[in-house]
Amino acid sequence: MKILSICILFLVLNVARVESRPNPDDRPKLRHLFVFGDSFGDNGNTRKPPVDPVLGSAVESEDSRQWFFPYGSFTDRRDNPTGRFSNYMVQSDLVANIMGLDVAPPAYMLTERNTWDKSGMTFAIGGSTVYHPPSNKKRVSTLRHQVDRFESLIADGTISRKHVEHSVALIAFSGNDYVTVGDAGGMDMGINDFIREVTTEIVTNVQRLQEMGVAKVLINNVPPVGCAPSQTMPNGFTRCDRGGNNYATVHNRNLKRLLKEMEDVHIIDINNAFTNIVDGDNTEVSSFFDERLAPCCQSIDPNGYCGQLGQSDTDYRYTLCEKADKYFYWDDMNPTQAGWETVMEQLEDPIKEFLGLN
Repeated sequence: MKILSICILFLVLNVARVESRPNPDDRPKLRHLFVFGDSFGDNGNTRKPPVDPVLGSAVESEDSRQWFFPYGSFTDRRDNPTGRFSNYMVQSDLVANIMGLDVAPPAYMLTERNTWDKSGMTFAIGGSTVYHPPSNKKRVSTLRHQVDRFESLIADGTISRKHVEHSVALIAFSGNDYVTVGDAGGMDMGINDFIREVTTEIVTNVQRLQEMGVAKVLINNVPPVGCAPSQTMPNGFTRCDRGGNNYATVHNRNLKRLLKEMEDVHIIDINNAFTNIVDGDNTEVSSFFDERLAPCCQSIDPNGYCGQLGQSDTDYRYTLCEKADKYFYWDDMNPTQAGWETVMEQLEDPIKEFLGLN
């Protein structure tokens, strides 16, 4: 009888232990994605240009080029510009794919007032920076502006806090702060102080997102900006600018240190993923591309831009490669879709592990 009692007690304790063990299926589902950043994440937040009353069509400019051919064009030259800075998908789309979404959530500027898509929302705007000194007169969107906009949608009830608690935030910046560091408002600080300001600003806004209830935060480190075509053009696209890459190195070291103690934050190491391709020696991923430093879409004018037209619709002021999937870079800063796919394939497993999707 005593043996039977002990067996029953042992069975009860084991059942209780099993019932108290966390079930992976009971974990909060990360169903929504909110995207912040620049052209690496923008999918339509830079407004379409107005229609010219005389010409009867929209007028292209450097600020609106992403709404015109050849942006959005595939290798078979189909014309489908969507406001993305590539020949199709950008980083935010591929992060969305990892989460089980078809593409990145709709752009804020293309979303009707007081509404949002249940997949999330994109606040990233091409040309944005993390930080600009108050003396800078150039009007650009910053990370803080984008987070402010997100916060206002939560405050007015457009996005519920319950949805936010089941969300992932992606902060996808390309390093515009360092590409334009030479004219950063005539800043009266040294470069190391400037980098500290940038990385501190990122951490401040990560903390804000977490205070709003965001469950997980993904953050790009800075890619090797000295390898972008805008920086390699002076030497004929033959080598990276080491000075620009040094900015990225210091930025990434500071960011890693500042985020070290923060939970539910993952740094997406796009610096290493880019470097493996554009500045690697005989790596497998570097062999995927015939051109790693030159852009597929290249302006004829050193001060021009991809897609630039002259006095007529047939006066092309740029050249376009025949096979975009053989080029890592699409324009002077942004990868092709093939480039992005190769970058994100290297980073998919760590992201899935962080998000609990394995």
